[in-house]
Amino acid sequence: MFTGKKILVGICGGIAAYKVCELVRELQRKGAIVRTMLTPDATRFISPLTFASLTGAPASVDLFSSSVNEIEHIELATWPDIIAIAPATATTIAKISSGLADNLVTATLLATRAKILLAPAMNTGMWQNPATQDNISLLKNRGYFVVDPEYGPMATSLEGAGFGRLPENRTIISHLFRILWPTKSLENKKVTITAGCTIEKIDPVRFISNHATGKMGFALAEIAAAMGAQVTLVHGPTFLKPPVDIDVIQVESAHEMMEATHENYPERGILIGAAAVSDYRPAEFSQSKIKKDKNNLTLKLKINPDILFELKKKKTNSIHVGFALETNNEIENAAKKIVQKGLDIIVVNNPAEDGAGFAVDTNKVKLMFADGKIIDLPLKEKINVAAEILKHAAKLLNNK
Repeated sequence: MFTGKKILVGICGGIAAYKVCELVRELQRKGAIVRTMLTPDATRFISPLTFASLTGAPASVDLFSSSVNEIEHIELATWPDIIAIAPATATTIAKISSGLADNLVTATLLATRAKILLAPAMNTGMWQNPATQDNISLLKNRGYFVVDPEYGPMATSLEGAGFGRLPENRTIISHLFRILWPTKSLENKKVTITAGCTIEKIDPVRFISNHATGKMGFALAEIAAAMGAQVTLVHGPTFLKPPVDIDVIQVESAHEMMEATHENYPERGILIGAAAVSDYRPAEFSQSKIKKDKNNLTLKLKINPDILFELKKKKTNSIHVGFALETNNEIENAAKKIVQKGLDIIVVNNPAEDGAGFAVDTNKVKLMFADGKIIDLPLKEKINVAAEILKHAAKLLNNK
């Protein structure tokens, strides 16, 4: 996700400083090269040694005590692709809005030309104070990116709950990813994505479903958002948390997914059917649990509507992308589907191939286009597969 990207994390003096340890680790897991710098007040909450141990690089603190040949705040300012300040305290926000450079963090921010993301965390009253809000507005106007604090219990029982908590790591990471994404080729375009499985109820406790988790569809939603799109994600039951700052519609059955996708059809946009929609549903739903007896049970099934086939009727200036999970005759079967469903691209994969099954973070696919062209992608992380799919879909859309 961040392979080779250099991220400088600045930690300020707030109780949420301890949470940044896991943020640093998660950025590293996703491929980032991470360095850290702390304000003097931050060291009252957490030791620089902690971050030095996590990153394998010195955690910089002192503006006037450099262990490198260069002036440290200048070296730090020129090193990263992006700087994340977490937690960004009211004091640090006030200082940088005024152009003060009285510690290593504020001096680095004043000197850098890198993009800067602020993740504020503070008492609710401090966050809502007009002075803080004016400072935030000023910094946004200057090109700073800000991810607003979240609602929840504050550090002390006296404060209760309110806005001011440090955003979750996944939220900060998602914002960093989108800021760093190199192109905004889907700026203001609508993208609707279906993801995950659907379930078809037999009785109040049983249902028919499949192994799909939604990982591929969620990756597509993250990439589409990074490319600037207005994203709607329609997904079935899953343990995954959806990407931040997109429209999310949760459904259960194929009929519910069909209805939600119809209502959110992207005119002059991109529709991606990544969900593993149940082909059949029980002909009748039993209002009470079906009791087990000594006899075999015959379950009568009815066919579900094919969402992409039905939405072919609405297609005018949009791009449609489908998925074909095939265990044999992959190309032949996919070629039929691309015609039957009026698709521009179909993504073909075989769950029997290593690394290409359900509930894994990788996939190995072929992209088949309506003109017959086929692109065979090697095994990749699903986020990278999603980037390839949307790169080609965006090109087709922008060439219409």
